[in-house]
Amino acid sequence: MTLKALGDSAWLVEFPGVSGEAALARVMGLVAALQNDRPAGVLDVVPSFASVAVHFDEVDGLEILDWIGSVEITDRSIAGEEHEIPVCYGGGYGPDLEELAERTGLAVAEVIARHSGAAYTVAAVGFSPGFPYLLGLPECLNVPRRETPRLAVPAGSVAVAGGQAGIYPFASPGGWHVLGRTGVGLFDPQAARPALLRAGDRVRFVPVEALEEVAEIPSTDEITGECWIEVIEPGAMTTVQDLGRPGHESSGVSPGGAVDRHVLRVANLMVGNEEGAAALEICMSGPVLKFHAETTVAWVGATGKSRRVAAGETVDFSKLTGGVRACLAVAGGVRVPEVLGSAATDLRAGFGGFHGRALRAGDRLIFGEAGEVPRCGDWHVGRSDRISEIELRFLPGVQQHWFPEAARRRFRSEIYQLTPRSDRMGARLAGAELELAEPRDMVSQPVACGSVQVPPDGQPIILLAERQTIGGYPQIGHVISVDLPKLARAWPGAAVRFREVTWDEARELLRREERDFASLRTGLKLL
Repeated sequence: MTLKALGDSAWLVEFPGVSGEAALARVMGLVAALQNDRPAGVLDVVPSFASVAVHFDEVDGLEILDWIGSVEITDRSIAGEEHEIPVCYGGGYGPDLEELAERTGLAVAEVIARHSGAAYTVAAVGFSPGFPYLLGLPECLNVPRRETPRLAVPAGSVAVAGGQAGIYPFASPGGWHVLGRTGVGLFDPQAARPALLRAGDRVRFVPVEALEEVAEIPSTDEITGECWIEVIEPGAMTTVQDLGRPGHESSGVSPGGAVDRHVLRVANLMVGNEEGAAALEICMSGPVLKFHAETTVAWVGATGKSRRVAAGETVDFSKLTGGVRACLAVAGGVRVPEVLGSAATDLRAGFGGFHGRALRAGDRLIFGEAGEVPRCGDWHVGRSDRISEIELRFLPGVQQHWFPEAARRRFRSEIYQLTPRSDRMGARLAGAELELAEPRDMVSQPVACGSVQVPPDGQPIILLAERQTIGGYPQIGHVISVDLPKLARAWPGAAVRFREVTWDEARELLRREERDFASLRTGLKLL
């Protein structure tokens, strides 16, 4: 058992020298042991094929490391439930089927027969809610991931890559080869067991000629109240967010929440809310809103300011400038039904927030009763400078040794550009190619916010709030937590430079940030 830092707020446990079901039995044994005596501050325990991630918050990370190393591990049985998954292969459902047949030298019918004839074991659930990583793919179908991931893979897609099989429960980006599609629903956030499949379950694929309709996820109950906001214009991308929903990564659920946690916390404090209250995350351009009750709001982007709003007043937030993302907090907080303990919108999975989507014209948002609100006035927080170049401090990634010294040196010294293809899931960069020392494919393992993944095209991707929980691209580095807000606010085209720091430095910067928040809380109470 080896332990490595997965950034500054998680540890990764690996089991070198074992693979397949033997590794899975070891993983499940460790997870069971960790769940028995879990200390405060541990946010999640996330298993994968041959590794386990332990995520934690502002507690002493070294104490968490000692706790992990002290547990006694006993291999667990991996005999789970049996599932049959109907699959419609090829055509528009399986765009990569014929190419895979050509690459493997098999007839299309033989690829289908080999794929559907195998018995699979669920090794992990991750990447997106309910996504199963399956052991048991026939060796003849073992092909590397696509050179460049697709930006959108349809929900229900059945795919293979790197000796693994899987099923996409939701439309999402992905780099696997798609052979067909199923109509089986793999995830329901309202269910007592949200993910249909769990580690250790057995799966068989059954070829069918047509698909059954996928049942829609039922909506949660509406929240009603007298204090509400009417959306006149929604802006480019406005969603309801809070600090996220940690604790469900073993079901593939991203912690999500605000991409820029810093501005959400500040905005809420400025209107007297709890720091994690639900607010509006705004991307690119803001909304035009009509307030049907008097309240106080705070807009925080590069700078932040609060103001009173009268009942019946329409406020145009579209002209405010600053970072690419901002937060609009309302005294009393935006009230939406919580899903898995959070109000955050998961755009990829389509749940949480306001009906699981970005706001539209005509939507009505309820807000709660205000508490003690700091006085509005001629004061603001932050600085208004628009930054064209940002420095991101990073820790070595868990696969950094897979890259030659020349590639690691380029990563530390070259300037990259933030591309317009970036989103809540990840910041995509363009610049000097980062090649591996030798061609290799990796077994998927847990990732975290800030993980810098390098797909086969050599262009780094920095994972953000709505990241996957498990990924299959090597991590050359890991951006430290306090620097992620810089990336969240940066506009496409911004120059990005990396600088390596130590784990102790990263943790001290986190402690310093929390001291700054304590000072802000104290100052606002005096207003």
